[in-house]
Amino acid sequence: MESGRGKVVVVMGATGAGKSRLAVDLAAHFAGVEVVNADSMQVYRGLDILTNKVPLHEQNGVPHHLLSVIDPSVEFTCRDFRDHAVPIIQDILDRGGLPVVVGGTNFYIQALVSPFLIDDTVQDIQECTLSNHLDEMRLANDDEASGYECLKEIDPVAAQRIHPNNKRQIKRYLELHATTGTLPSLLFQGEAAKVRISGYSF
Repeated sequence: MESGRGKVVVVMGATGAGKSRLAVDLAAHFAGVEVVNADSMQVYRGLDILTNKVPLHEQNGVPHHLLSVIDPSVEFTCRDFRDHAVPIIQDILDRGGLPVVVGGTNFYIQALVSPFLIDDTVQDIQECTLSNHLDEMRLANDDEASGYECLKEIDPVAAQRIHPNNKRQIKRYLELHATTGTLPSLLFQGEAAKVRISGYSF
């Protein structure tokens, strides 16, 4: 990912894959590394063990942004993430640093590269609270039947695309909705990929 004035590194991957450790290790090889958290749960204060936050002593002095900054009672949507993250990234670049965006929530990162996700003109998109997010995450890990029925209620179009026994895909769609408040069927229409943040290329 590049802006008009510098590069931005994005580290994505599954939970427990070592993304945070890699981001910190990059500081040993590149000057000015600063980590920008893109995990929808780690932005909240507390929940350290539940969300597998990198402990302070393992940050090795590398600045971390958007980590434990939001009260759990406050809504923090993809729009909020982008509104917070873009100025932080630009500030790091302006100071000659290297922003490393570390994402356990790919849809936060997608919100950075696809303004469609947070366009005020998009209708019928529900902004989720932390409690809604946790409820849907739990349901995503439940049995296939319950998860599929939930998906049918949330997004019938997306549900029609997958087999009722495809637990992995059901979980992915439910997590997508829980994390972004966006209907999965909207994201896969290809509209989100057509636009980009001004001044950045990917």
